[in-house]
Amino acid sequence: MPGLVDGLEVLPLHEYGSESVALVRWRPGTHFSRHTHFGSEEIFVLEGEFADEHGRYPAGTWLRNPDGSTHQPFSDSGCLIYVKVGHLIAGSEVLTAPAAR
Repeated sequence: MPGLVDGLEVLPLHEYGSESVALVRWRPGTHFSRHTHFGSEEIFVLEGEFADEHGRYPAGTWLRNPDGSTHQPFSDSGCLIYVKVGHLIAGSEVLTAPAAR
């Protein structure tokens, strides 16, 4: 199904309460407006390269944008991402694995 901007295709996988999971294909040259995440966002780049003003993220990269974070994503070359939003709301109890050293 079409995404919020031209160049995005979204395949919803799961929704429950504020949580949403989808596969999102970005056509080359697609830019998304600056936005804030409430409940955080996690992204796993499956193909291509995803980017924002903080960096470029090739296939195999996992990103975690905390609750209240803001960014302006794009993809120059196109990409396929797995994205999960709305599941880590500030003040809620969340169990996380320890960071790798």
